[in-house]
Amino acid sequence: MYDVISIGAATVDIFVKSDSVIDDGKFQKFTASSKNEINSSLICSGGGATNSSVTFSRLGLNCSPISLLGQDHLSNYVIDDLKKDNIPSNLLIQKKNESTDFSVIFVDSVGGRSVFTNRGKTSLTVNDIPWSKIAKTKWFYITSLEGNLDLLETIIGFAFENNIKIAINPGNREIAKTHRLLSLLKHCHYLLLNQVESETLSGASSQSASFWNFYLKVCPIVAITNGRQGAHILTPEEHLHSPIINTKPVDETGAGDAFGSASLSAIIYGHSLQTSLEWGIKNSASVVSQMGAKNGILQISQIK
Repeated sequence: MYDVISIGAATVDIFVKSDSVIDDGKFQKFTASSKNEINSSLICSGGGATNSSVTFSRLGLNCSPISLLGQDHLSNYVIDDLKKDNIPSNLLIQKKNESTDFSVIFVDSVGGRSVFTNRGKTSLTVNDIPWSKIAKTKWFYITSLEGNLDLLETIIGFAFENNIKIAINPGNREIAKTHRLLSLLKHCHYLLLNQVESETLSGASSQSASFWNFYLKVCPIVAITNGRQGAHILTPEEHLHSPIINTKPVDETGAGDAFGSASLSAIIYGHSLQTSLEWGIKNSASVVSQMGAKNGILQISQIK
């Protein structure tokens, strides 16, 4: 029996940090046709499913990701990287004659990043999910399904039939299908969005009362992160906010994954909403203080 299964993308992330990459507040840029020094670099596994799985594992939960990989050297890298955190790979699906997704991430001197992603034909479908192996699971943590709401609907239906709770962090392609996504969110238990996503989905500014009233009706627990402005968690009974922990950001990649998976972990353990918010803030602050989406993920002894 799993405490939580993460469903979504698995990638290999290639990070490049250089002082030559300048952030002017709107664009990241560097001199055309120039040769620049790399200050630091990193190659690691990424994607919402593997990032969240590492948090769940380090916080003591029995977990596994469901993702579709190619059958190549990069897929082996993902599997080997997960082994470092004792995360099983038996629910990962490898597709013959296909390439594993990868991203190149340019990081500037203040931690901002631009992501270039190469997506192969490794998007999950209904036929890829090992349904018989996951029926005895307490929670599903669903990250971006690349806009496949048919798959999301099937997962939610399966969860309902097997008394499995749903946490979801939808991607932009799911959010673009607003009406249908909202109809599915009614069957979920925990929703994570960032500030831009939450305003897009609601069609309202977060400065308005209608924005917060909207989210009281969407899902029992809603978490909304806002970068360096902190995060909110709300239910019909409570609305909590926390500022960020004062830390120097090195790389902001994976902050959302870190917040959502740590916040949900506290809920799975039966902790209060305040503790859920605190765990999310602590984990995301630690992650952005190091390069990569996994290096800063906290252990259970560190987050308490």
